[in-house]
Amino acid sequence: MKSTSTLALWLRLSGTLLLTVGTASAPLLARTAQDLNLPAASIHQMMRNVAWNELQASEHPAHHYRYIEKDISSDGSRTSVQIATRHGYVDRLIAVDGKPPSKEQLEKNGQLLQNLLTSAQLRESRFKDQRSNVRRRDNVIKDVPNAFIFTYDGRSKEGLIKLKFRPAPNFKPSTRQSLILQGMAGEVWVDPSTQRMAKIDGVLIKDVTIGWGFLAKLNKGGRFLMEQTRGPNGTWHQELLSVHFDGSVLIFKHIHIHETIIRSFFKQVPNNLTVREAVHMLQTDRSLPADWESRLNAIEKSARSN
Repeated sequence: MKSTSTLALWLRLSGTLLLTVGTASAPLLARTAQDLNLPAASIHQMMRNVAWNELQASEHPAHHYRYIEKDISSDGSRTSVQIATRHGYVDRLIAVDGKPPSKEQLEKNGQLLQNLLTSAQLRESRFKDQRSNVRRRDNVIKDVPNAFIFTYDGRSKEGLIKLKFRPAPNFKPSTRQSLILQGMAGEVWVDPSTQRMAKIDGVLIKDVTIGWGFLAKLNKGGRFLMEQTRGPNGTWHQELLSVHFDGSVLIFKHIHIHETIIRSFFKQVPNNLTVREAVHMLQTDRSLPADWESRLNAIEKSARSN
């Protein structure tokens, strides 16, 4: 199976821990988190709170945003301005492989935006896929607190709590997407004041078999890295997602899932923004931050050095 330029295959296989935006707080757990050595029960409760907060942010985002996203895969890179609405997101292409899009690429993207305005069927199909991806991801998030044994490993200079995690021997996945958690170990950084996940870095420490309409195996050594940042208004934004997995389907075909998604320059838009209004914004406002390319490149370089 050749490499894919999107996360679609990864989502079909297992769902992701890809996280969206929102705010939440748990002051009681934040106070107990000041202890240098957290009891196992407190750590488990904290991770239950973290998972709940991430799910609430996903299902009921506090705000919607316009941002720039760069999607890097083995097939190249694609950079776009995206606007999220309560229905789903729309995007306008601004770069392909680090260069301005060709005339044909711009025309194709422009036609898609126009079709979204006129075709209810296209809108429903596009946003249905987006909602399905969110549900698969959320299935994984729900199982995170029970999938791992967490141990306290200190604090960062910013005050983030660092936990190490390894597979829990008696974990029983509640969905097929959560099967991948059985073979993952790594580190997670939690913001104690908001009980949100600032970073998670996981590696497959053994081969994992996943049944998803077909039998697939992901090989030991695959890596998942996600980082979030907190905006001025307290909302958390996913800034980096890096997924690198190899494996096979039915023994005969190879899977190569290598993709990095970078997001930056988040700007809040009205919560009641319609798809038509979002498309109009993309069509009429073509201004970009002067340093957008250097900022995205800096995040990409940081991801490679991790």
